[in-house]
Amino acid sequence: MRNSPNLSGRSRLGGEPLNSRKSNGSDVRTYTVTVVEELANSLFALRWHDATFCNYEEQIWAPSLARAVGRCALSGERINKGDPIYRPRIRGRVVPLNSDAVILASELIKSTRA
Repeated sequence: MRNSPNLSGRSRLGGEPLNSRKSNGSDVRTYTVTVVEELANSLFALRWHDATFCNYEEQIWAPSLARAVGRCALSGERINKGDPIYRPRIRGRVVPLNSDAVILASELIKSTRA
């Protein structure tokens, strides 16, 4: 297992959250994402903690292509339709509460190589 970088949604200087997202158009959610493990088949196990919304200790994220324009949950960078991304894996009828979250593949891979 590699060192698990803390990819916090809060700035290191204690200022405004770096990776905040609108959840329903009015409030802002902040969260912390930590890489738990890089798995086989290009999968990642991530810890996603949002004190106001959901908490997943070892959530599996899978590679995909962006279906729409969005924002990277790690960097806040714009994601364009067709960009390589990672998203929470959905199995069966259980849809994770953070299923709308996406991370640019380049940002996730860069964070594990640091």
